[in-house]
Amino acid sequence: MNTSEIKQDLWKYLAEEHRPIALYGTGDGADKIIAVLEKRGLSDLIAAVFASDGFVRDRMFHGMKVMSYSDCCKALAPADFIVLVCFGSARPEVLEKVQEIASERELYVPDVPVYGDIIFDRAFFENNQSRIENVFACLEDDASRICFENYVNYKLTGNISYLAKCESAPEEELTLLSGISGGCYVDLGAYYGDTLTRYLTEFPCIKTAVAVEPERHSFAKLTAFAEQLGRGSDIRCINALAGGKQGKELVSDSRGRGTRALANSNVALSKTREIDVVTVDSLGLEDVCFIKFDVEGSESEAVEGARETILRSRPLMKIACYHRSEDVFAIAEKVLAVRDDYKIYMRHTRCIPGWDTDLFFI
Repeated sequence: MNTSEIKQDLWKYLAEEHRPIALYGTGDGADKIIAVLEKRGLSDLIAAVFASDGFVRDRMFHGMKVMSYSDCCKALAPADFIVLVCFGSARPEVLEKVQEIASERELYVPDVPVYGDIIFDRAFFENNQSRIENVFACLEDDASRICFENYVNYKLTGNISYLAKCESAPEEELTLLSGISGGCYVDLGAYYGDTLTRYLTEFPCIKTAVAVEPERHSFAKLTAFAEQLGRGSDIRCINALAGGKQGKELVSDSRGRGTRALANSNVALSKTREIDVVTVDSLGLEDVCFIKFDVEGSESEAVEGARETILRSRPLMKIACYHRSEDVFAIAEKVLAVRDDYKIYMRHTRCIPGWDTDLFFI
């Protein structure tokens, strides 16, 4: 794997450049990026905040007036400022706007973890280099190796040109999963039923499905979607978290996707509720053919909770590997520690930052 061209990470680069920074976005992502800049003594470089035209309004963010991009350029002229994108999106019109700004200004999309506070900087890479290279060596095809290498380089630099080199068509996963046979499909992090619908439609050989979703509003939509599929008792929906052991846990009652209030979240939460934690092994399933893991930074724990199922059924698995900085190598290590006879693939579909990146175990 070639990372030799990356001599320093984004945060070191910003410290050495010491140019003004304009933040693009005002949500949780901006909060996290500001926190990293503050921790590294770089918050004095933040000169402005701007938002897309429809989100400007008359408001303040961290004591700064939120502007449009054009007003930001006027306010900072003639300074040569750097733009940091502080949100995630896969929408074509949003990505087009980001590319437009990138053609005019030096622009980066910093990789800050969705969960946890470990930043994938040069020191983190060097401390885990052997583990990263070991996983790279286990990848099955050139597309996976190209994806992995560029994804790591993106995480170090925030340079979206590396993400562009990672991209694959969404249809590629269907080819990777073509070996799904009749059995039970387990959807961990089923959201409102989008993936449940997709996989049951694409793989009609699947006999039964279990969909686990913690967030109560999404769960209500999930159950409605399941009913619309007309599969009756073939689909079982569970309002719970997926983890490494059974129990109870607090989740946010006010943030999307059932954000874990204790174990995972690095944002302040005010309203919580208790919810069940289930494991795949505790569900009493036979003949599991496919498991999708997208569980908000608890993927490694959920793999541990599926250990006996993996040993017994050897299901195909799709596992999100972008929630935590260590996921890019730690998840593969976790699976291979259970069984070492999987072929491993990696794919990233178009999105900023490096979300929608998954490992496939075939």
